[in-house]
Amino acid sequence: MQKIPIDLAAPGMKLAKPVTKEGGMTIMAEGMELTESLIARLENMKVDRITVQGNPVDMGGAGAGTKYAERIERLDHLFRRYPNDKWMLRVKDRIAQYFRIKAAAQEAKLKALQAIEAHEADAVESDVEISTEDSGK
Repeated sequence: MQKIPIDLAAPGMKLAKPVTKEGGMTIMAEGMELTESLIARLENMKVDRITVQGNPVDMGGAGAGTKYAERIERLDHLFRRYPNDKWMLRVKDRIAQYFRIKAAAQEAKLKALQAIEAHEADAVESDVEISTEDSGK
């Protein structure tokens, strides 16, 4: 079971936990298989994270160059006075998990923007090639 940002959700993944609204109303049941339309619907409902079966997303090095990665590195310093306090270590682990999820989402958005920019650049190049071919005739 893995909690992932909705940005990293892909068709075919199955929900390990139900998706609920703030009031506790279930939006999608546990075990549902995600499709493009369901993911889009969750994004429209402003759902940030979902819990899926297995570990489909490698988030070990996700977001290495993001501000959240810097925050994860700083956690050891911030919790240095509590090396043996099990409760503080749990808080630290939860914060680190949150930052890893945010870093992965931030990295996914950056990659999506880069892909869109590359696609647009290719489209512009194609238009330029077509117009130069037309003017040469």
